[in-house]
Amino acid sequence: MLSRTTWIHKRQSKERIMSEVYLDTLTLENFGPFYGEHIFNFSSLDGLSGILIGGRNGAGKTHLLRALYLAVVGESGVGDLKRVETGSDATRFAFDKSLNRRALAEGKDTVRLQVNIALRDERSGGSRKVHLMREIRHRTNSPPVWRSYAVRSDTASQIEDEQVIQKLRDAFLPRHLARFFFFDAERSQSINLSHQDIIEGITRILGLWTYGELETDLRQLIQQKIPRVFNLSGGQDQQTKLVDLTADVMRADGYLKARHKEQESLERELLEIEAELLEVEDDLKTLGAVDPEELQKAQERRNEITKIKAALESKLTDAWEEALPVALFGSYRKDLHEYLKSEERRREWESAKSTVEPKIPQIKKDVFDCIPEEYTLENSTRDFFMKRLDDALNRLFHPPPESIPDHVFVTERNDISAQIRQRLSKSVSSLQDLADMCINIERMDVELRELDQKLKQMQQNTAAFIRGTELHQKRGELIAKRDQISKRINELNSDIIRLDSELSELKRQETNQLEIVEKAQKGESLAALAARYRGAAGEVRSRAAIQMRKRISEHVGDLWIEITERQLEFAGMDFDSHWQCWLLRKDGKRVTWEETNTSAGQRQVRMLSFYEALRRLAKLVPPLVVDTPLARLDKEVRANVLDKLYLGGHQSIILSTNAEIDPEGPLFDRIRHQVARVYTLHPQGKPDGIGYEVRVASDYFGHDL
Repeated sequence: MLSRTTWIHKRQSKERIMSEVYLDTLTLENFGPFYGEHIFNFSSLDGLSGILIGGRNGAGKTHLLRALYLAVVGESGVGDLKRVETGSDATRFAFDKSLNRRALAEGKDTVRLQVNIALRDERSGGSRKVHLMREIRHRTNSPPVWRSYAVRSDTASQIEDEQVIQKLRDAFLPRHLARFFFFDAERSQSINLSHQDIIEGITRILGLWTYGELETDLRQLIQQKIPRVFNLSGGQDQQTKLVDLTADVMRADGYLKARHKEQESLERELLEIEAELLEVEDDLKTLGAVDPEELQKAQERRNEITKIKAALESKLTDAWEEALPVALFGSYRKDLHEYLKSEERRREWESAKSTVEPKIPQIKKDVFDCIPEEYTLENSTRDFFMKRLDDALNRLFHPPPESIPDHVFVTERNDISAQIRQRLSKSVSSLQDLADMCINIERMDVELRELDQKLKQMQQNTAAFIRGTELHQKRGELIAKRDQISKRINELNSDIIRLDSELSELKRQETNQLEIVEKAQKGESLAALAARYRGAAGEVRSRAAIQMRKRISEHVGDLWIEITERQLEFAGMDFDSHWQCWLLRKDGKRVTWEETNTSAGQRQVRMLSFYEALRRLAKLVPPLVVDTPLARLDKEVRANVLDKLYLGGHQSIILSTNAEIDPEGPLFDRIRHQVARVYTLHPQGKPDGIGYEVRVASDYFGHDL
């Protein structure tokens, strides 16, 4: 038996060239039988990293393994546990009921799992840590709700993005590692190695996954990135498009040349028309010919001036007859207007008075005469009311209303007065306006005399008039033809500009398309090269897988033969491409595992040896967490399994019953110098009761290290 000090030096002398993952602490609160908060310290002590946790059946060891796995993996770990734990209803994992019963009875609804993970690179001596926290809130009639966050050792900020947390977790302890190295030894023997998940996990652990990722990346490069970057999606269409663009360039260039030729021809014709037009203009000047258009304009101008002059003369006549006399009133015009209005009110008052006053006696009779006897008034009373009525009626018109004259002097009727007021209220032209009208009329008289003289002269020379008509007609035809040609030249200029722009754009597209075609040809060459690389990567991966499978076979075979002490029968072990196990007999024969009729315990040793082989070959070495480590193992092989498999790594967390590792037996004495810390789980209360919980002691069934 090795002493504790010898074991420490032996471990320190081991050569480590890979990164090692350590679990420093685990905190769980209200999970399964663990009521309240419990903290497990897994950190190294005196260079030792072995952790031994004891507990009888049902004490909560499996729940501790589950808590550690869920704390590391997160919500996706629930499905992993359900797939692995396929036992009876009594042992199957029911995550929806994982909230501690006592906590539930007290109204609490949250489970908290927390783990601290350290990653140490023995080659560089560096170390990184991450803190993972999982809070699971249980709800009635609804699935549990997860909330996760992480804190890195190099920053104090809290990370809550689930994708970032998963990437951070995979950088320290990937899920595929936890699935292999956090296990129940008794249940793991049922895992089929040919299962696709297990094969993918093995390739990831051994680093062969990078070849598969390389193949995937190259396949994406060939199918997606190269076609997208080099525009290979069109295939032959890109070449066809280039041909079409070249044809469009030639067609646009032909149209442009045709427009230029037509423009040159029209410009020559325009020069000839301009020269002929100059000759016609010279003839018109030499002959002094009458321009028919000018004659027509002069006649139209004379008619226009005649109409304007007649309108001005009519307006001037009205001004002399009406506006000027009214304007002479000056400021008295307003006074006269107001006086006429007051006379109109006087006449209205007199008319009303003359209408009402003759009827007053009749009104008195109607009121006081011929009344019933019972209403007859005394003479004094009757005279009093008679006088009051007479006064009231007279006050209707006496005195007359204010602001009316005593007599009417200007008009006899109101309608005549209204007509006079209407004329007085019109705006009247000033004397300056009348003078301006007179000047305009005189100016028009002068212009009319000049136009009459001009028309007379034009109409006297008949020969010149006829010749002028001919020349002006020819001049008009030349101008019309010149304008038509100029318009066509302008249209051609616009068309040339458009075609020139279109040709430039087509040439640009043709150049770009040519680059695309050349680029596509380069892309096709690159895709062919990537395809060759992909084939090479697949071949390398295949060969590497064969080599790794060979190394795994060697490690597993050596460990299994050594632990089970079957050196006399077998020389080694081999796994085929489907991970079917073959044993190599001493006589050179190769037999299947089933033909050897091995026991369940030896099958478990083979599985544990397989895990140890993966751990030794892994690029990132995880800790080993195992429940029921020695189940179904013979007494003779238990010590070898503990020494060579469970406690041979850099950190091991072993969950055991006292039947597997007896605290008073030799097996515990054999491994105690390899263990840093011990814990014991003590169940309290009835397993089905609300008060059932686990107490954690820092010893191993009452025994210290």
